[in-house]
Amino acid sequence: MSKTRYKALGLMSGTSLDGVDAAIIETDGETVFSFKDTYFRPYTQGEQDVLHAATQAALTWNFNGAPPNVFAQAEAIIHQAHIEAAQALMADDMDIIGFQGQTLQLGDGQVLANALGVDVVYDFRTKDVHAGGQGAPLAPIYHQAMLEKSQIVLPAAVLNIGGVSNVTLVTDEGELLATDCGPGNGPLDSWVQICGHGSYDRDGVLALAGVPDFALIDTWLSREFFPKPVPKSADRWDFDVLADLKSHTPENGAATLVGFTAMAIAHTFGQYGLAAKAIIVCGGGRKNPAIMAGLRAQNIGEIISAEQAGWRGDDLEAEAFAYLAVRSVRGLPISYPATTGVEEPISGGILTKA
Repeated sequence: MSKTRYKALGLMSGTSLDGVDAAIIETDGETVFSFKDTYFRPYTQGEQDVLHAATQAALTWNFNGAPPNVFAQAEAIIHQAHIEAAQALMADDMDIIGFQGQTLQLGDGQVLANALGVDVVYDFRTKDVHAGGQGAPLAPIYHQAMLEKSQIVLPAAVLNIGGVSNVTLVTDEGELLATDCGPGNGPLDSWVQICGHGSYDRDGVLALAGVPDFALIDTWLSREFFPKPVPKSADRWDFDVLADLKSHTPENGAATLVGFTAMAIAHTFGQYGLAAKAIIVCGGGRKNPAIMAGLRAQNIGEIISAEQAGWRGDDLEAEAFAYLAVRSVRGLPISYPATTGVEEPISGGILTKA
């Protein structure tokens, strides 16, 4: 399929395991021309239980021996949920689907291509890893396209606060930089659940009522992840600090975890020695006023939400995989030395035909 303008559907399911985001954009893999429909397909509680079990099994297994039995069950759920999310948006003129799969590397693009009758690009990470990269983050090239489309003054940053926080920086010369920063909502969500206050800190109510323990945050910021040179990658389990909060109230614990997230992000900007004119915040963290206030207190640049920039904050990652699918089909790079640590810019993804 050789053409210039693609109608591309992106599918994304993140570490929070809340469901599948689907979004359609029109793009040539360089310019984003227009934004089309979006859809969210939530996981049921039963599905989440299996996916959580698979995540825990993956941490224990660590690629030694036969894969855990729960993987097959999890993969069946992932396929079904992604097919349903795509079907909600499918049209006859769909050109390509970008399928991120689940972070555990579960998900077979051929299953989706067969079910949906559209070519699918998936497994965006493996080629990068084989070439010496970390396999993540992959959204930076899309963030750069969005900064360009929105005519944001450089240097600028796109800060994604999900389970982990990561940042894309575009310098005033247009150089693309990216790295994971540290914790996002992951430890905070877990803390709120342990304390019996729901599944996350809605509206930052707990954190805003508490006082951060800065001495503890300083201890956490000396963990092995933080001195590592950028770019670097992490998962939410690298910041498993909740045992240190046993003597804290729910409010003070939440405030401390929010402070940890904000100060880890500021530490990352310090590693680059860069101040951004604008920092556009996407991911679930942008909806937590305590996190946004914590970021503003760091004086690293003007903090604005994705929506304030005119972006679709909940759909940005799904859009990114639609964009990456088109870049993959066109053989354009999706990862770079200063984003994943790969030796030279390379394309990636596997194309499966319908």
